[in-house]
Amino acid sequence: MGLCQVVRSSIMRASTSEGQTNMRRLRVKEVAQAKGFSMAKLQRMADINLKTIQAIWHNPQHDASLKTLDKIAKALGVPVTELIEDVPEDLPSDTKKPKKVAEDSDSYPKDGRK
Repeated sequence: MGLCQVVRSSIMRASTSEGQTNMRRLRVKEVAQAKGFSMAKLQRMADINLKTIQAIWHNPQHDASLKTLDKIAKALGVPVTELIEDVPEDLPSDTKKPKKVAEDSDSYPKDGRK
């Protein structure tokens, strides 16, 4: 595995002290739109390949290099940290919505079938 691959995986995935894995989500599209940038304008201003911008724009989990994110951040006039968001990979079980199921089948109306 090359150095760039190691750096990229550490940008997109990190472990917390509690052992929970966090995913990194890129906020390039949201930040760019808030600043009035289209994909094409951002591509020109950051001097990045259009296919790379499209991949990042349409896939917030895209494995972008730090160099690419730095160019984008400079074009948008924001720190790189504004383009990256931590997202918990797995929600704790107490935050998941329970499935709704009938608790007592005796409360259903009887229609004569057995």
